[in-house]
Amino acid sequence: MTQISSQRDTCNTGLHEATEQLYRAFAKYPSNPEMNISPYFQDQLAPWNQLVASKPLRGLSIDDLENYSFRAMTTWGDVQDFKHFLPRIFELLAELPNDMNGLDEWVTLDKLNYGNYKSWPKNEQGVVHRFLIAFWQKLLLEPSDAINAYFDNCFPAIANVYPDFNQLLQFWTTTDNQHASRRLADFVCGFEEEVLKKQVLPGYEVMPHQGKLFLMWLRSPAVLDKLKQTTPSESYPHIDVELISVIQQLEQPL
Repeated sequence: MTQISSQRDTCNTGLHEATEQLYRAFAKYPSNPEMNISPYFQDQLAPWNQLVASKPLRGLSIDDLENYSFRAMTTWGDVQDFKHFLPRIFELLAELPNDMNGLDEWVTLDKLNYGNYKSWPKNEQGVVHRFLIAFWQKLLLEPSDAINAYFDNCFPAIANVYPDFNQLLQFWTTTDNQHASRRLADFVCGFEEEVLKKQVLPGYEVMPHQGKLFLMWLRSPAVLDKLKQTTPSESYPHIDVELISVIQQLEQPL
């Protein structure tokens, strides 16, 4: 077994276990077939509640949860209700299926911030953090067209909620994997203006703090060397040309 295959298998095992920990930690929050809703949607309340209560939690699909995941806590249900659905919503998100358009990465993960998850019990915060790290490792390591397509959305979405941005970057630094390197190169090339000039991490909401840390990290010798050694692929045929400009800018003195 190659080193990359071993890394991928370890990553998948870690994500599976992290997901199971979500289910165990949040199992105490039952399904609520009478969730409240904004008065603007009162006419839809009964069928909407019926839909998300129609199957066991693990049997709910993206189609079943799309509407709820978008409205959770803002117009439909409360934090306790969200905690019931959280394991399944996050599990579906991390699977990155072809029909993932029903789950917006930023909106889905930002529900943690909206629900003030940093005030939740420590064990619940802990399993959420472990899941986010396991998901992040999958995004770095796994050879996948779906990850190639969704990476630019998933990275800022995780950075928006995970409490230690430097830890996310450290995983990237220590990952000896061309998929991770190409995704880094593609992200920086695609958001050159935001990252290098405006010094923000782009997302639904720009993140200046993470942006400054990200730029400092990009200028480090280890990361510059990683970028210089990155080669194009079928999925990223353009990065060798675009990287020249990026690397030149990163090597300029501050």
